[in-house]
Amino acid sequence: MNFGILLGILTALLTSGADALSKKLASRESVYAVSMSRWLFALPVLLAFNFDSIIIPSVNPEAVFWLVIVSPLELLAMILYIKAISRYDMSLVIPFLSLTPMLLLLSGYIFLGEKVSLFGIAGVSLIVAGIYLMNINDLREGLLSPFRNILKNRGAVYVIIVALIYTVTSTIGKRIVTLVGPSFMSFWYLASLTAVLFIFITIKREPIIPALRSNFLLNLAIGTFVGLAAYTLFSAYQMIPVSYAIALKRTSILFAVLWGRLFFREADFSKRIFGSVIVLAGVLIIVLKA
Repeated sequence: MNFGILLGILTALLTSGADALSKKLASRESVYAVSMSRWLFALPVLLAFNFDSIIIPSVNPEAVFWLVIVSPLELLAMILYIKAISRYDMSLVIPFLSLTPMLLLLSGYIFLGEKVSLFGIAGVSLIVAGIYLMNINDLREGLLSPFRNILKNRGAVYVIIVALIYTVTSTIGKRIVTLVGPSFMSFWYLASLTAVLFIFITIKREPIIPALRSNFLLNLAIGTFVGLAAYTLFSAYQMIPVSYAIALKRTSILFAVLWGRLFFREADFSKRIFGSVIVLAGVLIIVLKA
């Protein structure tokens, strides 16, 4: 089995853990404080893993250009994402991130020249089909009823916007990795996002320092998971196509359904877990055929 696939699945597990802890933390802290915990507290982890490789003799101008472009997009995506998982069922809204792999099939081909097999297309299609099934309330309402349900759920709309943004940022992220490598990228990518978020919070005059201190251990746990997930994801980028890596990362929705039920008592477990099984079938196709 391709080691990049294992890294993608590990990224999913770490990401789902960070999401569950973020939802818990959001009941105590603001959206901005939770966002800061995910990025700021990830930096020590990435520094430890990449200490020998985060400094290069010369800065790549193209990499810096793409970082400037992608940072505000990632900031917007993070704020919307934390709002979604903190105010709505994470087992319902997180699955909409599965739209990203499908969109990346097109963007990865156009911008990165990546070839995607029929098995890859089939796998990603099953992932999307599983998400569709999760949102069916009653088949008598029509085949388009899941889409109407989506429009009624502001959290779902938030995450759809996030998925669209991640389609762009994931493609750009892969480009930066090809320029500077995963070790350099995984640290400086989050460092640049942290800096942009700090500037944004300063302008808004959000008092987040007391919150970060009072929930230090929880913040540290979230950041550790995010930092490890960032490193494993960027490492996977070098081994498998970006659409596959993000598709595997999005299997975090399987864990989100479980954590939502176990820790937050979210409803419709049977329907959502059935949809998750369909998603898992798509993942298996990617794992066996990629």
